Amino acid sequence: MRRLLRRIYVLPLFVTTGRPLFAMARVRALEPVSLGLARLYAAMVHASFGRRRKANVSELADEWNRLMPSPREAFPVVSVEDDTAFVEIRIDCPLRGSGDAEACWRAMEFDRTLVRKSGGALVVLASQSVGGSRCRLAIRREGARFEDLEVAHPRWRG
Repeated sequence: MRRLLRRIYVLPLFVTTGRPLFAMARVRALEPVSLGLARLYAAMVHASFGRRRKANVSELADEWNRLMPSPREAFPVVSVEDDTAFVEIRIDCPLRGSGDAEACWRAMEFDRTLVRKSGGALVVLASQSVGGSRCRLAIRREGARFEDLEVAHPRWRG
């Protein structure tokens, strides 16, 4: 199973398998199911590509990028400043323009889980769900606070 996932984990498959997650994320009553599905997907990817904990935010950002599907250029590390790495998602999100930042928060449990399993924490600063052509995320070490950053939705503070 691990070898198979490593061979077929490309952007079109990622988008196709993510569609049910994004659809469930739009329904508040399905939050436990959508969060569980996102965690399951992340656990499968993390187990298939190797479990690696990282010591600093630059390595955490590189690890997040490594765990994203090919082509990884769609998920670049934009910059690293002090204790924060800034990364982007440059593919068209199924939630783009929906105005549903709450659904974005639920769907992004996949990315939060990948980063958490690597020793970090992740928040969304800008979401395609509420405008823009890309999502901008911030990654810090596990346990770090994000109060100094403006986030896309209040739940990102929790």
